Amino acid sequence: MNSRLLSHPLLRGAVRLLSFSALTVCLWLFGRKLSGDITSIAGCGGEGGCSQVLGGRWSEWFQVPVTLLAALVHATVLSLTLPPVQRWLGPAGDRCLPAAAVMLGGAAIYFLTLLYGVEHQHCPWCLGLHLTGIAVAALILADAGRKLEWAGLGRPVLTGILALGVLAAGQIWGPKPKTYLLTGGTGPAAPALVVTGAGGREVSFLDGRLKYDTATLPLIGSPAAQYVMVEFFDYTCSSCRDLAGDLKELKKKWPETFAVIVLPAPLNRACNPSLKPAVRDHPGACELARLALALWKSKPDAFPEFHDFLLALPLPMTIERLAEARYKAVTLTSEEALAAALEDPWVGQRLKDNVAAFAQLTAQSIAMPKLLLPQSGVMHGTARDTAEFVRVMETQFKLAGPAPGAGAPAK
Repeated sequence: MNSRLLSHPLLRGAVRLLSFSALTVCLWLFGRKLSGDITSIAGCGGEGGCSQVLGGRWSEWFQVPVTLLAALVHATVLSLTLPPVQRWLGPAGDRCLPAAAVMLGGAAIYFLTLLYGVEHQHCPWCLGLHLTGIAVAALILADAGRKLEWAGLGRPVLTGILALGVLAAGQIWGPKPKTYLLTGGTGPAAPALVVTGAGGREVSFLDGRLKYDTATLPLIGSPAAQYVMVEFFDYTCSSCRDLAGDLKELKKKWPETFAVIVLPAPLNRACNPSLKPAVRDHPGACELARLALALWKSKPDAFPEFHDFLLALPLPMTIERLAEARYKAVTLTSEEALAAALEDPWVGQRLKDNVAAFAQLTAQSIAMPKLLLPQSGVMHGTARDTAEFVRVMETQFKLAGPAPGAGAPAK
């Protein structure tokens, strides 16, 4: 065997085992990324953690998922430990292995810094991959330090560092990945003009499969708005709160154009049995959804204020914060009216209907929140920021120029 690195069977076996394990996980996560099903990964919970990382701005490099890049590097390490490859490459293999090790170790430190220092998220699969990368890098570099001249390591180490620089530069200055999915829809539909007996408007979505009345459901905005959208969300979901802020800025810029029917679909099995097994329950989600629907039932005019209050409650939800939410509802209506509304069968049925519709929509993507668009399209998840969301909506609805009476565009 010409290669001097990883010549000890135990050392070579350890590197192979670690790299093969990492390669397998990388390819699995790559498949989940392609399918869009990144919010029901075992050990990750629901809409946070892994979904925020695998669907976030650092998840791609020039629109190539970084899990695929990591898989290629681990596959390279595996191939360089094979005797036929080692004999064929000879000393060149000794230079390639340290370069790959620097890439793995450096990339692990880089992404761990982003994961915990920038995104403040926890993804156990990502953490395991990065720790495995550090372990593989340490084994290879330790062996190289013992067997090769340090001067001979300069070029491989520099190659690995340059590769890391290209990776970081591409992620910082290159094209940013989409953090949402648009399905269906071909362009803005004509505004729904079906007037209901209650003085509202019936709006339909997904080619008429879902129909909603602006007079009988919680609505943010004017029922006379040109376009009415429907939002499926959870008050305890951080990305849902982001979308709520984006929608508020959109309506600020286009005040007479959009209104939103808000339908809570809690991420908790106590009232949402359709959740996938890997999705963690969100404490307090069902209680807040019932409170919101009951408040709307007892005093619709106060609903927008209560809706904003619930979205601003700190997370995670606690018993004390649930009590604070109920107290707020009582101050907006009355104890008797709220209690009567909570006992109204409409609240429970409405929640069941919301959950059933949300379950249908998860066939395309499990991402939360979901926004139904009048042209039979659905937006799954959220944009990177408010400005991008406004641009996406303006493109979807073919809006151009400043809206009459609108405020400044979202930043």
